[in-house]
Amino acid sequence: MKYLKSFLIASAIAIAAVSPIFAQSVKEGKAAPDFSITLSTGQQVKLSDYKGKAVLLHFWATWCGPCRAELPEMNAFASKLNSSSRIAFLAVCISDTEKSRDTFMKKNNYTFPGGLDKDGSIAGSYFIQGIPTSILISPDGKIEKIRVGAMSPSELQRFVGKYAN
Repeated sequence: MKYLKSFLIASAIAIAAVSPIFAQSVKEGKAAPDFSITLSTGQQVKLSDYKGKAVLLHFWATWCGPCRAELPEMNAFASKLNSSSRIAFLAVCISDTEKSRDTFMKKNNYTFPGGLDKDGSIAGSYFIQGIPTSILISPDGKIEKIRVGAMSPSELQRFVGKYAN
């Protein structure tokens, strides 16, 4: 028990020491941390694959009430995008299982591109503390805007602003 307590204290100190580094890396104007994720289609993508396009990076979970309220609009937004759009949509489901995510997506007829953050590393690299969280990344890979909380359709439109078709 003594060793477990020491381990937990040391872990908490290590997390506290590293947290400011993560927080600094996700500020507006800073480079967006690159990551790779397997989409629900099986395709492996990296955030850097989208260089040259803005990206609306959206963190969510199937069990999150505000996420569930916002997802129909996110899906509608994503469905309007195509290869000539100036913005791409990429959803990252966190704190969930593939089975629950897949079931939820099918049940709601959602087709937006995204994948599951299986080990929490993507959410960790963006220091996600609440969901839904939306991050607008510029075509050159810098964070333009961060929004924690659900957005109405008009708020979403303002958030993506100059990149919306």
